[in-house]
Parts: sequence; structure tokens; C-alpha cells
Amino acid sequence: MLPLHFTDAATPFELAYTGSFSVPLVLLSLLIAVLAAFASISHVELMRATPSSSVRFRWHLIGAVAMGAGVWTMHFIGMMAFRLPLEEVYFDPGMTLLSVLPAVIAGYIALTVVEQPAPRASAILIGGALMGSGIGAMHYLGMSGMHVEARMLYEPSLFALSVIIAIVMSSAALSVPRLMTALTSEHPFRSEGLAFKLISASLMGLAISSLHYVAMSATLFLPVDQPSTTIPAQPLDETLIATLAVIASVFLLVISTLTVIFRFRLIAVDKVAEASVKEARRLEDRFSKIVSRLPGMVYQFQLAPDGHMSFPYASDAIQPLFGLPPESVKKDATPILQLTHPEDLNGVLASISESADTLNGWRHEYRIRLGQRERWLQGNAVPEQLADGSTLWNGFITDVSEQKQYEARIHELAFYDELTGLPNRRLLKDRIELALAASHRHRQYGALLFLDLDDFKSLNDTLGHSFGDELLKILAGILTGRLRDLDTIARLGGDEFVIVIGEIGTEQKQAAQHAGLFAEELLRLITEPMNLKGYRYRCAASIGITLFSGAEQTSEELLRRADTAMYEAKSAGRGMIRFHDPQTQSILARRFRLETEFRQAMERKELCLDYQKQVDRRGHCVSVEALLRWQHPEQGLIPPQEFIPIAEDSGLIIPLGQWVMEMACRQLAIWQAQPSTRRLKVSINVSARQFLQSDFVEQVMDTIHHSGAHPEGLCLELTESLVLADLDDALIKMQAFRKQGIQLSMDDFGTGYSSMAYLSRLPFDEVKIDKSFVQQTGENHSGNEWIIIEAIINMAHNLGMRVVAEGVETENQHHLLGQLGCDCFQGYYLGRPVDLSSLDLSLSREIPA
Repeated sequence: MLPLHFTDAATPFELAYTGSFSVPLVLLSLLIAVLAAFASISHVELMRATPSSSVRFRWHLIGAVAMGAGVWTMHFIGMMAFRLPLEEVYFDPGMTLLSVLPAVIAGYIALTVVEQPAPRASAILIGGALMGSGIGAMHYLGMSGMHVEARMLYEPSLFALSVIIAIVMSSAALSVPRLMTALTSEHPFRSEGLAFKLISASLMGLAISSLHYVAMSATLFLPVDQPSTTIPAQPLDETLIATLAVIASVFLLVISTLTVIFRFRLIAVDKVAEASVKEARRLEDRFSKIVSRLPGMVYQFQLAPDGHMSFPYASDAIQPLFGLPPESVKKDATPILQLTHPEDLNGVLASISESADTLNGWRHEYRIRLGQRERWLQGNAVPEQLADGSTLWNGFITDVSEQKQYEARIHELAFYDELTGLPNRRLLKDRIELALAASHRHRQYGALLFLDLDDFKSLNDTLGHSFGDELLKILAGILTGRLRDLDTIARLGGDEFVIVIGEIGTEQKQAAQHAGLFAEELLRLITEPMNLKGYRYRCAASIGITLFSGAEQTSEELLRRADTAMYEAKSAGRGMIRFHDPQTQSILARRFRLETEFRQAMERKELCLDYQKQVDRRGHCVSVEALLRWQHPEQGLIPPQEFIPIAEDSGLIIPLGQWVMEMACRQLAIWQAQPSTRRLKVSINVSARQFLQSDFVEQVMDTIHHSGAHPEGLCLELTESLVLADLDDALIKMQAFRKQGIQLSMDDFGTGYSSMAYLSRLPFDEVKIDKSFVQQTGENHSGNEWIIIEAIINMAHNLGMRVVAEGVETENQHHLLGQLGCDCFQGYYLGRPVDLSSLDLSLSREIPA
């Protein structure tokens, strides 16, 4: 750079030439400066996007050259915009070209700082100082190459100001990334954005332009006395150099811009490609994760037109499923087909062929063999026809071995007994239906045997249920071993077995004989001694048999008949065999109907109480016995001996007894409220199941309390067998009743075996002689019955008990019982059981007030 000359106090400022600026050219110079900076900054993206350091340097250098050329062009356009009243203006070629270098260096420094996403303050300050200095060096070096017929001087203050402005504006331009990041913290700043480029380029353009025009203002042109003799040999005319500068700048700017645009497109393509690769990898990873979590193998299976089979794709699950790597079946599916169970292979190939022909979805279950293990698989796939004529299935194969085991277990639980493994009731019903159909088709008789063990409960109670279970399993094996393939044995539950045998004869007699012999053989096998967990045990059973000969019968009907026959066998004794008897079945059917209707009778209030008088020796009614009656709407009056046993067996006797107690106590309270009947007592029969209830005493007392009756008017009739069933408990309850004033009567005395031994221990108030003794006396005055009756009366009186005779039906019986000292009498001779209204009418006539 040539020496710079500055003004001083002796400088004749008034002689200086006055220059002017062309506004269009000034604006053009400013635009070129901004465009140059914009083109240069655009290389930042290329620098950041390039992983190669050498390529990054090339883009860095190209951007710096673009800025240097633009700054240089702006300088000379600005020089053209400045007009002096001088004839000739020349430029030195060497110095003019050399002035480009500082501008390129300044551009390089600027890109070095701006490349950083958030440059440090020190980097901004140092970079701004170097960039401003480089722009200043370019300007003043270019001014040194300018030759005019005048002396150029620089005003020191404006010279310094031009450099300071260049440094400040350059620092501001370099701080744009940092400032925009701070201002847009909520939305992260992108240095590739248009806003960054425009702001940085504008500030750099202002830095370049400000320095130039401030520096031009600092330049003073003074006239000279002698023309300059140092004009270069080949000077550049300012018009030519300006034209060349503009052409060169525009060319560089265009090339730079096109390069940037082209590179942006390449980068965009690279980004799209990179994004596509990432997306492909992401989808592949997601697919792999999904496939790895599926319960089976995802695959593609291809069937070529020539019949060749392959798996173009198989997930990694093929390894645990088939024990094969995916590559082993990619070109040939033979390894998998070789693992298929021989019994299932043809079915698999047939299903594949059908799916290929119809293009319907493929779904098939089959087995494979892996060494000694067998595995159930289920395949599901959707086929599609390819252009080459082959068929491609996309689907998955899962291991359903565990599901098959569950299904087999469910089937076993649904149709087989868990303990013995024999068919249960559900499967037995199907087998019976098949046997009936076969019997009808072959015109052969069959038989159904119902076998029930004797004293099985005793075995469970004494040795425990594990011994009982062991016995059932042993018997299941014994019985099964005796059957033919067409026969069936089932366990219904507990100790009940049912055996169905077929084809035992075309004639009923022949079939019955065959079934009987078969049953005898079963009993012989069952009764043989067996080892039961170390115990030598001998079993016994009862068998009921019913024959069948066609499809007109039902399984339920046959089971019911055989069950009835089995109970007949049990009634006959241990180890018995009985065939079904239609008459017995009729009796049981009537009993069943009665039980059903009896339940409804309680709800419909078809039950009522009749009362039968008990009179003393004077003929006065001192007590009545409440007797239950059932008035059936269709069958009329049903005897108690028919429905009372049903109530006892079904458990209805407890609510029934409570109802009788409530009705009788309620009527007792009514009689006790009337003077004419206040001393009348009411006797009620108590069943064994009622009496054995732990809270029976409390129930009776609560009933009396709610009815309003006095307990002294109530008499409970207890049978001998009831009391002796649990003597200690009976004694406690009887003493509790006696404390409350309730009287107790021993009903049906004389029919048991221990009456005499226990009568003295029990707190009875009266004894009722059973009507069987009275009715057997007849007209004979000296029979044994009278001796027994006399002994009962004497014994009861000696124990302080009164005596009531039941079943008194003749005058002679009444007279003789009176002579023997009997206290009260009850029977048809003295009055039949009557309803309440009839009894009230009779009492109003007989009992004095």
C-alpha cells in the first residue's frame, strides 16, 4: 500500500475540489454489497452440511472470494458514483487487482465466525475488528491505485471514523446468530433461515458501504501545479474498469448463487435420501420389534408354477419355532416340510393347493416333529397372484401346542371324570343315545347297569377320603377291563357307576339272562379282596338293571329305571342284583309327584289342622291333639302317612312343623282367653328333625310368646325313638321345657325296645299307649295285650305319669281300659278328628264353664 497522506493545519481546504455522487450508482453499489454478503453467507449452509474438511474449506474459500469480489465491485461502483471536476482518472492495474485480496480475507474471517451457531463474544469482537480492517485495507489500497491530476489527502478524524464504522458494523453482522438465538429462545433459531441471511448480509453491506462513503468523505482532492509524471504505462480507464468490475462481479455472483442453489438442491436431495434411509431404518426397526413381539413367525411363502416352494422372508422366530435359520428356507421350503408330521403333511399340501387355486385365505393346524418332541402349529396367511404366475402368501405361524393341551384338558373335564378318567354323565348320555340307535338298527337288546357301592361312606369316615378315592380308581380299572369295545362305563359321582352293554340278544329273556350273568360276574370281581394302601379290603355293591331295545326310549328314562332297580337291590340287602320293576317305578313316580305338589301345597295354603279330643273317665274333653291334614284340590284328602314321610325325607318337615306349632299355639291362646275352654290343653306331635335342632327350645318359646298363649296349656308328643336317638341332648331339652311349664308326652309307647329301661329317667308327664296294643285286644278280656296294657298303666302311675290310650274304637275297649285305671281316652269311639268349627261346637256342649 502506498503511503497515505493526511491533512494538517496548513492544508488549504478552500482550494479542494468539490465532488458529487450519483444516487443511482450509490444505490447500486449498496445493493451489490448486500448481494455479495448474501451470496457469501449462503455458503455457511454448505460448510455445515459437508462432513469432509477439504470440501468444507473449498466452500469456505469460494464464499470468501464471492464476498471479496462483491466488496471490490461495490468499491469501484462507488468510485464511479463520485464525480470530480477533473479531466482524466486512471487506475493502476496491479494495485487495483491487489486490493481484492484484503476483501477476500475479510470475507473468509466473516464466514469463520458466522459458521458457529452461537459464536462467543470474543470471537465476534476479534472477527469484527479483522473484517472491518480488511474492508478498510481494500478501500484504501484501491484508492492508492487511483491516479488523478490532484493531490489526495485524508482527514484523520474521518479516516479513523471510517475504520471504526467498518469494525462496528462488521461486529454487528457477526453477532446476528447469537442475538437471534437469544431473542427466539422459545423457537430455536435456524442459521439456515432466510431471516439470518438477510440481516447478516444487510449489516455486512452497510459495513462495506459505510466505510466506503465515510472514507470518500475523508478524502480531500487539492490542485497540483505540475501534471503527474507517474501515470502507469497501461492505465485502466475508470469506465472500462467499472464495466469489467461489474461484469466480473455479476459473473461471480451468478456463479456463486447458482452454485449455492445447486448445492442446496443436492443437500435437499441428500437430506431427503438421509431422511428416507432413517425412515426406512425406523420402519424396519419398528417392524422388527413388532415381529419380535408377535407370538409366532411372520413369513412370506411362495409357490412357483412348477410347484417349487420357498420362504422369501421368514422372521427370526423361525429359529425357536422350527429350529432353522431364516436363510435355510429362503430358496427352498423342503427343510420345513421335512419337519411336518407324516400324518399331517398331505393335509398341509392339500390346503396350500386349495388356497392357491381359490385365492382364499389359508388357515391350517398341523403338527411338526422336533426330535422326540411334537408341536402343534397354526398357520394363517393371505395369498396373492404374482405376475409370473406364482402365488405369494403373507402371514404368520404360531405355536398352539399349549392351546391344544388346554382344549384337551377342557374336553377331558367336560366329558370325563377327573378322578377315575371314566366318562362322566354328559358323555354317558351321548353313549346311551348311540347304544339306543345301534340297538334299534341291529334289532339287538342292550342293558344299562347302575352300580352303587355298599357302605362306601363308612370307608370314607373311618380311613379317610383318600382311601375312598383310591378304591374308586381301582374299581374303575377292574370294571373297564371286563368291558368290550362297544360297551361303556361311566362314573356319575360319589360311588355310582353306570355300565352300558350292547348286542346281548335278540330276545328279551335271552338278553335278561345275559345281563344278569354279566352283573354277577361284576359282583364277583368287585368283592374279591384288594390291597387298599396296605389294608386288605373287601368291597360290596348293589346293581340295578334295565333292558332297552330301541330308539323310542331316552337316556334319562333308562337311568331312572336302573336307579330305581338299584335302590330295590339295596333294600334287599348287600351285594344284590335287581331288574327294573314297572310297579315300583309307578310308586316312586307317584311319590315324586306328591313331593312336588306338596311343596306347592304349602305355598297355596292347602294344609290345615284338624283336632281330635282326649276325654277323661267322666267323659269330659280335657285335651285335643292337633293333626295335620292336606286337602288336595284334585285328589281330595291325602292321608298323613303318605305326605309326612315325604316331608321328612325332603327336609320340609322343619318349616311344616313350625307352621303347625304357630297355628296350634295361636288357637290355644284363643281357647285360653275363653272361660269355658281356658283349661283345655293342646298336644302337638314333634318330628325327630325338629327336635334335634340345637335351638328348638328357643323356637318353641318364641312361638308361644308371639301367640300370647300360656305354656302350661301346651303338650309336646315325643316318640320313643326320637328321645333315644340322643338321650343326653333330649334330657336337657325336656328339662328346659318342664321349667317353662310345657308338658311332655311319650307317644306310641310300647313299640320300642328300651321303653321300660329309660322311662324312669325321662321327665314325661304322660304316656300314650300305642293304638296297635289297643286294637289287637279285640273282645278277649284275658289276652296278653291286656296284661301289657295293665303293666304300662301301673308303671306310669307309679312314676307319677298319667296314661292316655290311643285307638279306642269300641265301647268294650273303653270300658276295659277304664277298669284298668287308664286316665284319658282317644279314638273314633270318642270322636273323630274334626275341623276347628266342628270342635268348637262340640266343646260348647260338653265342657261346663
